[in-house]
Amino acid sequence: MRLRILLVTNRPERAALIEQALVGARHAVVARIQPDDDIGLYVHESQPDAVVIEVEEPTTGMLQQLQRLLTEQPLPVAVFADRSDNDSLRAAMRAGVGTFVVDGFRPSRVATVLEAARLRFSEIQALRRERDRAVTQLTERRTVEHAENILIRQHGLSDRSAQQALQHQAADGDRDLVGAAREVIAVEEQRIQDRAAASLRRYAGTK
Repeated sequence: MRLRILLVTNRPERAALIEQALVGARHAVVARIQPDDDIGLYVHESQPDAVVIEVEEPTTGMLQQLQRLLTEQPLPVAVFADRSDNDSLRAAMRAGVGTFVVDGFRPSRVATVLEAARLRFSEIQALRRERDRAVTQLTERRTVEHAENILIRQHGLSDRSAQQALQHQAADGDRDLVGAAREVIAVEEQRIQDRAAASLRRYAGTK
């Protein structure tokens, strides 16, 4: 799989070796920047498929940049560092860095490490999609249950009758169950607001 790479390093000799290794693996370096440059800005401008970073030691500022970047525009990131403490390593992993190699830079490893970062990125994204899907399903289930409880209170229905009433409302309106539930909730919220406003008007009229 051919990738467009943003290369971050301030050592020309290392940059040349990395670029040679990437090109040899059929990838392309679309931009090369310094470690203290705005990584997010260059990602936005060059739209790379992945980022390869080569530094003596990752700074707190760089790790913060990566955290913002990977929150706003997730993509595979591979970091090569001459040295790093455990706190920086943990911060990089929390930020979403795919692979972090300390004191192990060799040109022959660049393509392999990048592929590992890409695979880990794909796994993380799949887990996040599954998490988001579960959260959405839970939210939708709670919305439907809330609407059913409203129907039970309003009309003295049983649980089963409330479910059927909501299903009929969805079918009549040619929408899904969640859409019908949201409409029931919106109507109830408006009714409560109207009743509160009427109470305030009555209270104001007695003064």
